[in-house]
Amino acid sequence: MSAPSLQRRMSWLVGLPVAGLWLAAGLWLGQRTAHETGEMFDRELERTAASVLVVLASVPVASLREAELDDIHDDEGPRGEIVVRDRGGRLLLDASVLPPLPAGPDAPHFHTIVHEGDRWRVFQRRDAGDRLWIQVAAPLHDRDQLLAAHIRALLVPLAGLLLLLPLATWLGLRRGLAPLRALSRAIAAQPARPPVLTRDDVPSELLQLTRALDALVANLDSALARERRFTADAAHELRHPLSVLRLELDLAGTADGDGARAHLQRARDGLQRMERLVAQLLTLARVESLDHLDDTAALSPGRLAREVLAGAGERAAPRGVVLSLQADDALRVRGSAGLLEIALGNLVDNAIAHGKRHGQVAIDVSRNGAWVELAVEDDGPGIADDQAARLGERFLRGSGSGSGLGLSIAQAIAALHGGDIVLARAASGGARVVLRLPAVLPP
Repeated sequence: MSAPSLQRRMSWLVGLPVAGLWLAAGLWLGQRTAHETGEMFDRELERTAASVLVVLASVPVASLREAELDDIHDDEGPRGEIVVRDRGGRLLLDASVLPPLPAGPDAPHFHTIVHEGDRWRVFQRRDAGDRLWIQVAAPLHDRDQLLAAHIRALLVPLAGLLLLLPLATWLGLRRGLAPLRALSRAIAAQPARPPVLTRDDVPSELLQLTRALDALVANLDSALARERRFTADAAHELRHPLSVLRLELDLAGTADGDGARAHLQRARDGLQRMERLVAQLLTLARVESLDHLDDTAALSPGRLAREVLAGAGERAAPRGVVLSLQADDALRVRGSAGLLEIALGNLVDNAIAHGKRHGQVAIDVSRNGAWVELAVEDDGPGIADDQAARLGERFLRGSGSGSGLGLSIAQAIAALHGGDIVLARAASGGARVVLRLPAVLPP
């Protein structure tokens, strides 16, 4: 089965209506030509009758002779069949092969008769002085011959146009569809990079299509870039932990007793770090693939902070870190509770990991103009200025352990909610990381 053809479809859609209109126009022209030819034929009979009556007006009725008809005929028109009677109906002139017809009513009129198989057009009238009555007739085959000549003169060029119509339509559509072929060549000519199809030379009818294609290609390119970045990041970050894990397992196989257990414990710790790294990579990939949120609702950032601190207690205890919270419970933000919990949890985990042992991590939830700020402070060494300028960059590690993905995830989630992340130095000298979200105004 052949593929559908846009040009063939348009040829039918254009050609059939044009052919129908051509036929309708041909029928209308034929009808108008027949009408005009008939009127012209009738006017010729009227002129013949008028010419005869003008000549006879100066001739005494008693002296009219049939031979005089040669002198009163209009040689430029067709020779008519002429009959003249006086007011009383007495035949004065009879130059017709038709049988005598009765005098008609006073008003001039036409009628058609059949004589010996031929059709005749007859015109009757009286002169202005009501002295004479005249009848002029002519065979209709003369008119039919004239009409046929006119119809042939019309149909020959029209038939030629009809025969040329398919070729003209095909050539015109092929020329008109040339921008589509140029568009296809533009796409094929740029296989290594996303093509830009919306240009100044694109016809206005194709602008909507090219803009939609450009947006689709941009979205696909962005999605592919995220996938490539995720793959590269995962390969880069997992390469070293996998090597260390393999080394610890190999050493555990050759060691005895406490040495083997120590190697296995380090291998177990490595697996836990890998598990957390993979979880963070998947979270980051999921967040970056979103362009809007469907599960938003008004929520309390203070309650959210309490839930995050309750979950972070187990991670803070081994380092002796004290967690504290100061929050205004009347504040509200609109967002996804699950994603905001992940973002704030990452900030708290970073503060625990990079702050002092037996130090403090504090969360402060407050209103600042149109923003609700969730500030996380630690008493560690803080963030260097060069690292603060690279906020959100993947795998940017400060002091201590970690994958460097926590801030990237938090920043991506903040951007989804119309907010941002702000880095500053705390009063204690440690880091102050602020998650800013648009405030929901009270009703």
